[in-house]
Amino acid sequence: MEPLPQIVFDRPVLERLQADLLAGRTLPLDWRDLRHQAEALSLTPGFDQLIGLELNRIDEYPHQIEAARRVLREMRGRALLADEVGLGKTIEAGLVMKEYLLRGLARRVLILTPPSLVSQWQEEMATKFDEDFFVVERPEDWEIGDRVLGSLDTAKQPRHAERILTQQWDLLIVDEAHRLKNRNTRAWQLVNDIRRRCLLLLTATPVQNDLRELYNLVTLLKPGQLGSYRRFRARYVDPKDPRKPLNLVRLRALLSECMIRNRRSKVAVKFPPRHAYLYNVSFSPEERALYEQVSDFARHVARRGVDVLTGIILQQQACSSAAALASTLASLAENPAYPEAFRKSCGELATRASAIDQHAKAAAVVRIAREARDRVLVFTDFRATQEVLVSALREKGIEAVAFHGSLSAGEKDEAVARFRTEVPVMVSTESGGEGRNLQFCNVLVNHDLPWNPMRLEQRIGRLHRLGQTRDVYVFNLAAERTLEAVILDLLARKLRMFELVIGELDLVLGLTGAEESFEQVLAHTWREAEDEADCQRRVAELGDRLVAARERFGQIKEAELLVSQILES
Repeated sequence: MEPLPQIVFDRPVLERLQADLLAGRTLPLDWRDLRHQAEALSLTPGFDQLIGLELNRIDEYPHQIEAARRVLREMRGRALLADEVGLGKTIEAGLVMKEYLLRGLARRVLILTPPSLVSQWQEEMATKFDEDFFVVERPEDWEIGDRVLGSLDTAKQPRHAERILTQQWDLLIVDEAHRLKNRNTRAWQLVNDIRRRCLLLLTATPVQNDLRELYNLVTLLKPGQLGSYRRFRARYVDPKDPRKPLNLVRLRALLSECMIRNRRSKVAVKFPPRHAYLYNVSFSPEERALYEQVSDFARHVARRGVDVLTGIILQQQACSSAAALASTLASLAENPAYPEAFRKSCGELATRASAIDQHAKAAAVVRIAREARDRVLVFTDFRATQEVLVSALREKGIEAVAFHGSLSAGEKDEAVARFRTEVPVMVSTESGGEGRNLQFCNVLVNHDLPWNPMRLEQRIGRLHRLGQTRDVYVFNLAAERTLEAVILDLLARKLRMFELVIGELDLVLGLTGAEESFEQVLAHTWREAEDEADCQRRVAELGDRLVAARERFGQIKEAELLVSQILES
């Protein structure tokens, strides 16, 4: 992938040019050409023409370009981007950011997102706008460089907030800004106190409970725009229903000065249907016995504090493939950092795993690939499983290409090119699929189930996104009577995540009331369980929280309609 051209301000050259002009010396032809280009650009008033459009690696939609123009031209870089989910608020924010950077109107950019979206933002800024953001982990990291990215949860911690507030930022972008709906929270206070010239707040749901939440967001952007809250409530809030507005025409006029909301029904964007299927797989007796042995061992390892993360990985690999287990267990058995008894157990389990050469889930992938009659993208979490899948497909006469993070840039390009033109199946690890346009494919197989459902949504989003023209088919594999099957049932039946539009999942998970992420809750539940049966029972009980969150989400969708009505003439 060719690097994007950069605009550089060469001060010494400009100083020599100024000296030549003052001395009356004749300028070289290239300087004259530059002058003519500058004069042509100067004829374009303000931000009517976005100079960054030709430099981005994206196909922008008209509503995204118009939103960026309005932010730059009318709102002076302070805006609430409230498009409905899936219409590209991230792209709109990126267009605004890139325009400021290219014109030399901004240098330091800070992006704050929910923890689950940090890596996604880093990827999109790099692959679509050629801007590399440094991801913050420690308090001192906020002072590194001019492109800084971190989670809002981290930023609001006192030691981190102290570092952020000592600095000046040109542009601050906050994703999922409905988390700032309460001005009495540390998050709202932090964003309000950050020294910045421009501010973009992104949320599809600026109102979840009442119009005061919208008031608090607008106050961050333009203090005083809606007057005092007492005055706002008296003029614009229905006393019988705090979500319903009064004086709609006047309120609409005030909000249109700092808020943009595009709706799916109003823009030229069509999302094809998405069809999700749960594909149950029966382990062979050997696979079942290995699964039960490893599950007990992994939980014992985690509960005894030997290595919690290793225990979780072993549990996940027990649902993936014996090959993945054999590789990890063999490495652990040879690691002198672990106790002798632990290493011995790992060696014994590795031997059992290595003896298994039939993989039920791999056979299921072969069946799906045969019946698909189209290109199939398969996701797995483990390289050893990837090798098993590629071999199983080729043994049945189905050519497949492997795609993973260890490939060079050229090898990745070649793999995608082959998948696009000649190879029917690509088996990819999580890191492999980042930043790739794979919308020529419309069949996705999730061989492994990540415990973080946001990763599952991001996989689906590789195919079911703006620009996809065909129905998308998602096959989610799960071995029967395993923890994986229980989690998948939880996500599909209780959370109904496959019915959600890409982008809505994080909002629903945020409504569970848990301070930890869903992945952390799962890990804690798994670790505390007495055995496999107890673990599956405990995980199933999490469904009550998810059902309540889904119901609450339905209420928020109703509030979204009210917001849309406010802004529509």
